Amino acid sequence: MRHGSDGRRALLATGDALAAIAAFAAVVWLRRLVPLPWTESILPAGKVPLDPWPWLALVALAALLGHALAGTWSEPLATLRERGGLLVASVLTGLLLVGAFFLLSRALPRTVALLYVPAAWGFHAVFRSLVERLLPPGLRSVLVLGEGEDARRAAAALEAGEAPGYRLQAWEVDAAGAMKEGDGRGAIRGATDVVLASGSPREREAFTSLVERSASAGFELWLLPGLADVVASHVATRSLGDLPLTPVEARGASGGAVAFRRVFDLALGLPLAALASLPVALASVLVVLETPGPAWIRQRRVGRGGRELDIWKVRTMREDAERETGPVLARPGDERVTRVGRFLRRTRIDELPQLLHVLSGAMSLIGPRPERPELVAAYVAAEPLYRLRHLLKPGLTGLAQVMGAYATKPDVKLRYDLGYLFHWSPVLDLFVLARTVTTVLRVSGI
Repeated sequence: MRHGSDGRRALLATGDALAAIAAFAAVVWLRRLVPLPWTESILPAGKVPLDPWPWLALVALAALLGHALAGTWSEPLATLRERGGLLVASVLTGLLLVGAFFLLSRALPRTVALLYVPAAWGFHAVFRSLVERLLPPGLRSVLVLGEGEDARRAAAALEAGEAPGYRLQAWEVDAAGAMKEGDGRGAIRGATDVVLASGSPREREAFTSLVERSASAGFELWLLPGLADVVASHVATRSLGDLPLTPVEARGASGGAVAFRRVFDLALGLPLAALASLPVALASVLVVLETPGPAWIRQRRVGRGGRELDIWKVRTMREDAERETGPVLARPGDERVTRVGRFLRRTRIDELPQLLHVLSGAMSLIGPRPERPELVAAYVAAEPLYRLRHLLKPGLTGLAQVMGAYATKPDVKLRYDLGYLFHWSPVLDLFVLARTVTTVLRVSGI
């Protein structure tokens, strides 16, 4: 489980970078001054430079990457000692340095690389011990939710002190009941971490609420995965006692992801809006010429946080299309769709006015497609997890749109949308954009 505040993790990262530089400089000076038994001579002064830029900066960067990969900033020192986390980070840093020096046409002597690992391990251990002594992290309180043997064993491990830095606050068998406490927004009983035992379909509502509250209140949410969860998801690299533990993090809704997508939206949205202006103008003229009514329509949709917004579309149906049916999804061969509208739907040109919403910040280029409030209410009643889509801004395109068909059922689209939410990465955004191009070229809308 993660341990310590963001400020503490920043302090550890800064100290680890400096400790790595100190260890590297100490090893290089040792080789320059002392001839070692298994070497031919001392190290020439120019062989391994110690200039702050770029060489020592490279050491710091390699150390930060090595410790990030080893996950050493989010566990107490006792846990790191138990699993050898600092040693793993030092080995990774050494390997990264060898590769980086090679790419920069500098050969890092083997003795320097080999001596760096124990030296860095020692420097990091001393630094972490000082931080632990001067700024003790304290205990994080853990609330265990769920029934069954795994939940019982997790509570027992916390109560027995098998997870250093954590204490059991309570074990609540009725997860749904615990979620009703408080105002529905803050941490539950003041817990800094919540562990949910998976496996019961009845816990879907509780799981949905936990993810929503974790995203807003900032407490850490963890899942005790069942066999199906382990097979279908990433390998568990954390544990509670001897039980595997998986973090539940809405990565797509994190601050870094939101900032990245906003920059991405503006950088790509502005030129796309300029390119789209001509086909949208032509489509608008054709729509007005074919049937009476406005060229564009405004529809009420549900966006981020469950808030409703009005979005623009080029009209593809006759003006009175929903007078008798009300809000319903279009279906293959829908008689309400005009001839021009059918072409616009197949090519997705009818959605291009929403680039204006992307530029304004109400939508994003990539995210779950926004749905009508009436449809959302029905979907949420049938599947509480549907609410989690609203942790993200609605998108002009999304993983569900490029992986499924135009008329893919809502429950199937939800699986893609939640996959995007929990496994977001910049590479995934690039994948969705590339698939969007091929999806549009297939002309497969209805």
